[in-house]
Amino acid sequence: VIPKPFYTPSDPLISSQYYFNIIKAYQAWDISKGDTNVVIGIVDTGIDYINQSDLSENIKYNNNDPIDGIDNDGDGYIDNFRGWDLGDGDNAPLPSGDHGTWVGGIAGAKTDNANGIASVGYNCKILPVKIANSTGVLVAAYEGIVYAADKGCQIINCSWGSAAGRGQYGQDIVDYATLNKGALVIAAAGNDGNETPMYPAAYKNVINVCATTSTDVKWSNSSYGIHID
Repeated sequence: VIPKPFYTPSDPLISSQYYFNIIKAYQAWDISKGDTNVVIGIVDTGIDYINQSDLSENIKYNNNDPIDGIDNDGDGYIDNFRGWDLGDGDNAPLPSGDHGTWVGGIAGAKTDNANGIASVGYNCKILPVKIANSTGVLVAAYEGIVYAADKGCQIINCSWGSAAGRGQYGQDIVDYATLNKGALVIAAAGNDGNETPMYPAAYKNVINVCATTSTDVKWSNSSYGIHID
């Protein structure tokens, strides 16, 4: 059998995405390039789906509730056609800061379209769930997990947390999303460079992710410890 190169998408900035080699994304894409029926909930500061063409193509649109001023699907959210802004209570989860757009791009930018970056999720869709208010404060963080779970997100990404956040309320919400709704909740370990647990990452039933460098050693600012998955 003659070997062949691993699949490489056409996105021009892919050479700067060193983590694809570390996580063996190229080999994974030879097996599966994701599925448009898989939705990743980006519970964060919002996503710029207007100016970022690499993201707008992969947004999970709710065709049961088009923008017409009516709650067509009867879910209590008027015109939640492309996610929801829980921080400000409206149907435009546009960003308060760049964080959510960056996270959304890593997880679900349109891939192999000769535009921008590639994404780990490839064909998977992303649902913007904005948990920040207009000043960027995460005022509806755990409510965002519930929203994403209720909207059928199979994966819920939470690149935020707090060392003071531990409590039964947060654990109950994680359990609801994972045990009741069957979602996979992924959260950031933190950037404090110590062993202090961050939540929701350190809750049970959450995949707790720390950061490594391009040589796959721990990033100096990454939190660490026995709670990391």
